Amino acid sequence: MKLSIILPTYNEAGNIKNLILSINRQEELKRFAKEFVVVDDNSPDGTAAEVKKLIAKKMPLQLIDRQETFGLATAILAGINQSRGEVIVLMDTDFNHRPEDINRLAEPIFRRQADLVIGSRYIPGGGMHLTEASHLQYWLSKWGNYFINRCLLALPVEESLSGFLAVRREVVTQLPLENIFRGYGEYCIRLLYYTYRNGHVIKEVPVMYALRQYGVSKSSLKRMVYYYLKTALELKFFPLKTS
Repeated sequence: MKLSIILPTYNEAGNIKNLILSINRQEELKRFAKEFVVVDDNSPDGTAAEVKKLIAKKMPLQLIDRQETFGLATAILAGINQSRGEVIVLMDTDFNHRPEDINRLAEPIFRRQADLVIGSRYIPGGGMHLTEASHLQYWLSKWGNYFINRCLLALPVEESLSGFLAVRREVVTQLPLENIFRGYGEYCIRLLYYTYRNGHVIKEVPVMYALRQYGVSKSSLKRMVYYYLKTALELKFFPLKTS
């Protein structure tokens, strides 16, 4: 089985090389063929140049260097369209999502136990390293997830916002991708919603969130609260027909 690991970047020059090398060193992932697809949104810090150095060393790596179209969700879609693996892994590039957790996402798909596997902070065994500033965000995220997943959309998960997931290619290509992959992190809610609505099996596994190793976060708490709630309400009352 081949894993396509999609890595959207903006100003991650200090992380991207170490992240790819760390993933490649994971002993449990050596049974899989791997390809990395980095989608960079014209980072001024030289992220693309760091990726090109790895390509020159014959790493199984593609670079999509976007000069005009920007945004997290469309970057992920560009990576999916360019990738070729049977299983697609989506993750952040700041070490918030740990390389050692990737196998936990891929294993249930490899064993035909699930079609999409998402990493969760909010089930037993999961969690995150908290700073003084991140406690509020953690609890807002936890209760926001509960409201969206259980009260609005009836999704069988505790977390639909992590963006750390693995999905079978034959499943994801059946979905309305142009509608799903727009905006910022709200794509993850749409992806789980349409996957579940189409009758595919979703599994949740515990993951531990680490702290960013380099650079600054691009997330805005106010923006996330607004767009995540807006997305959930749109899905509840105005869902697309997908079949």
